[in-house]
Formats: sequence, structure tokens, C-alpha cells
Amino acid sequence: MANNQHDHISCPSSSCIGCATRCHRQQNDPFSRDEALAILFDQAKFELAKEFVPLNEALGRVTSEPTYAAFSVPSADTAQHDGIMVNWEQAKKLLESGSRVLAEHEFCLRAMGAVIEPPFDTVIPLEQVKHWTDGRVEIKALPSPGQGIKGAGSSIREGERLVPANYRLNPAHLSILRFAGVETITVWKKPKAAIIPVGDDLVAPGCRPGPGQVVESDSILLAGILRECGGEAWTEPVAGDGVDLIGQAILQVISRCDVLILIGGLGRSGARYGDYTVQAVEKLGRVLVQGMGFNPGGKAMLLAEIQGKCVVGIPAPPHAALTQAEQYLPAIMERFLSCPCYERPEIKARLHEDYQSGIRSGRHAHVGLRWTGEDYEIVPIRMGDTVDCFVNATGILMEEAEDRLLKKGEPATVRLLCGEKTLRRRSQTGQDKPTG
Repeated sequence: MANNQHDHISCPSSSCIGCATRCHRQQNDPFSRDEALAILFDQAKFELAKEFVPLNEALGRVTSEPTYAAFSVPSADTAQHDGIMVNWEQAKKLLESGSRVLAEHEFCLRAMGAVIEPPFDTVIPLEQVKHWTDGRVEIKALPSPGQGIKGAGSSIREGERLVPANYRLNPAHLSILRFAGVETITVWKKPKAAIIPVGDDLVAPGCRPGPGQVVESDSILLAGILRECGGEAWTEPVAGDGVDLIGQAILQVISRCDVLILIGGLGRSGARYGDYTVQAVEKLGRVLVQGMGFNPGGKAMLLAEIQGKCVVGIPAPPHAALTQAEQYLPAIMERFLSCPCYERPEIKARLHEDYQSGIRSGRHAHVGLRWTGEDYEIVPIRMGDTVDCFVNATGILMEEAEDRLLKKGEPATVRLLCGEKTLRRRSQTGQDKPTG
């Protein structure tokens, strides 16, 4: 196995029950998230083909090359607002003679956007004009020469770059592209992600699990994150526990995907406890990193490559899958697309109660946030496979680089899982209270 410096060492804690528990204590300086990703990015392929898509279907896609204006906007000199077009020199001479009244042939009434017609070269806004019943107009003031005119190409020039490469397209981008004559755009193909759940204990969605069984629910979480990041994701049938069964499932899909996600069967004790995913991956490719210093679930995380494809092993417990998927899958999608795709703002909030930092185990806790009317307060929630963790959590507490007791009232950094408008609304309606 490549990069195997993180194999098991003797457990320094007498409180451990066995080698399958508290496994982060048995790792010698486990990889950080960034270290693990750097190894994956260096060893696996992250190449995408380009494709042309109609502008109507381009929302959320990522440009693969710069896009340029097909023509200038406006295409000719036009009126910048409603008013009358005049020849500035003629209007100036009129004012110098003591008159402010223009005959019908000395001006042209036009709406905003109308093309400027020779010999007119200035537009006087309608607010500065008084219309007489005989068709003449009286001007209250004369603007500067050329005022009120929008020059040809003053908004967009033909050939001007509209959108750079590696930009994720939003509605404003689509509007300006169409405004400048672009109706087809070149984008990266969506990274294709195949998801294989692993485990004899899994039952299909919609079924009631029996003793020792659980509903397969991680795949819908992972597929959702991948799609939010601009990828294409689908779930393969559950692979049973066994090296050959998992291997067959991998071989059936590896040629059709850019990234393969395996869920479960990742226990570091392997076959002894019925976990075969790592063995199956080793048989077909290379394990690059196993076990990261980020919990819950970090000790079981797997990064590998098979046939040059990126392979990610996600732990099966739902709350561990949630934590690890949020950390690794967006970064992998961003590597494919060369574009940020899962940004989460961070804010400062104060602790509602004392909190013991555990950064040595890399634990990032989901928390609730309450708006007090002056600032945000960090409210502990019930972690695990709970409604609190999956629904009521509104942030992730970003712990410091040391173990210490964080005191009540102390400020801490929280990465938001929703917008501040949602946070304040939930505080007002009492939806920020934990359920457990």
C-alpha cells in the first residue's frame, strides 16, 4: 500500500477496547485533509472533456474557455434617455441670439435607445424641454456637446471577453452573454460520479429494516452534494460484503465514471470485522491514504486510484458520511472543474457554554446558532445520526489548532450551513432549539 506510514501502531491508551475503536489514537500523525487531498490530486487523473451547450441549459455549468462578444452593444450611437436630439452648434447659436425656441426641423423627438441621426449630436432630456402646441419646443438649458448619447460599443465591444474560463455561470452571466449575441457556450462536461453502497446489512429505501439492518440512505446525501457542486451522480446497486463482490461492482462502473464513491466496509481491521472494501480496492488499484485526522469518520476515510480514476471511500454511519463528504467531495469536484463550487461563509459567534476543543482528533462539531439581537450564540446539539445533526445544525464549529477548554462567552469561528436570514428567522420562530 502506498504511503503506508499511517499503519497501526501500538495503542497508547489503556481505555481502548480493541483495535477497531478509538482508532485515531493508533495512528501516528494522521494525514490532515489538505495533505490527503494533495496526495490524491497528484496520483489520480482529473481531466474533463469540453462540450457545447445552449445558453438556456448553461445555468450552473463551468466555462472551459473564455467567451467573447459576438457584436458591439449598442451597435450605433443611441439616445441615453427620452428627449429631443439637437445639433449642439446650432442650438448654441440660437441661445446666443437670445431665443430658446426650436422649430420642428431643428430637433427630433426620440425615446431612449433611438439611433442618433445626422446632423444631430446631442440629446436634451425631456425634463429640460417644454412642448408648444404648434409643434415647436422651448429648451430650458443646453447640455455639454455629445451629452445624452450612448456611443456605439460603449457597453460592450465586439470581441470583448464576457466570461473567463473556469467560471460557474449564474443568471447574470447568461443575461450578458445573450445581450452580446452568445447563444452557445463551451463548458466542462459534468464530472460523473458513481456511488456504490457496500454491506449485507443494507435494505433498499422504502423498506422497513429488520434487526441488524439499516436503510441505505448515504447515497442520496452524497449524490446531492455532488450535484450541488456541478457533478453528475448516480447510485449503483448495493454490493455485498466480500472482496470479489465489491470488486465486481467496481469493474462494472469504473470505465463509466470520473470518480468512484464507495460507502462502507472501510474498517481498518478488515475481514476480521466483515470489512472488505479496502482489500477490493487494493486488488484493483492503489490505496493512497487510509485514515485521516478529521472526525467523526476520519479513521475510516479512504482515498485511492483505480485505472487512474479517483476513488473515495466514505464511512457508512450517516453522521460520519455527512462530515467526511462535506470536507472531501466539494474539494474533489473543484479540482475537476477548477472552480469554487461549495463555498460556506464563516462568522464569529460566542459559546453558550464551555467546550473542550479536540483538534488532535480533528473533530469539527455541528452546532446550532442563535441570534440574540446583538450577536450569534453557539448552541450545542445532539451529534450522531440525529435530527439535530442533520436538520437543526446551522454551522460547523471550526476548532483551534490546540487542545484546550474554550470558555463560555468566548468567541469562536463557525462555518455556516445556511444563510444569516435563515438563522435569524429560526431564532425568531424558536426553530433553533435542539430536539433531544
